[in-house]
Amino acid sequence: MRIPDTTRPPRDSEIDGVHYHFVTKQRFLDLSKAGRFVEYGEYERYMYGTAAADILNVIRRSKTCVLTLKAESLLAVRTSEIMPFILFVAPPSLQMLRRQKECTGQFNVKDDDLKVILTQGKRIEQKFGHLFDSIIVNTDFDKSLTEMKTILRRLETEPQWVPIDWTT
Repeated sequence: MRIPDTTRPPRDSEIDGVHYHFVTKQRFLDLSKAGRFVEYGEYERYMYGTAAADILNVIRRSKTCVLTLKAESLLAVRTSEIMPFILFVAPPSLQMLRRQKECTGQFNVKDDDLKVILTQGKRIEQKFGHLFDSIIVNTDFDKSLTEMKTILRRLETEPQWVPIDWTT
């Protein structure tokens, strides 16, 4: 399991180095400037970051490191050292999003919100699609989850293509 860095104080049950690496804001900024994080940001006044070293520690233990990254962070992990398999979960059609909203009882989600999801999905696919190894269109949660599990199982048993510069 990767261990994110944060400037947030630990909660009662949290242990430094187990749940998070708890650091001062200055230390976090220093680590950020040094390029330690593949992704970082602020949430509720605290900084959070995912360090490349933590991802590599998971990989070295022969484990699968699953990350949910902002599209802009994909280039930071797409290295010969990490060799990620990038799976994009794309939104379905507007009609399907409306149906999903009704089925899950999310009546406070407006049609404009759904249109933003579609626009963002298209923008991400246009700008970063060349980095994707696979795309799942999330028309049905259970089917998408099954498809994702199938893809992950195949990763363990089938050879994968990688950029030629990763092999040298």
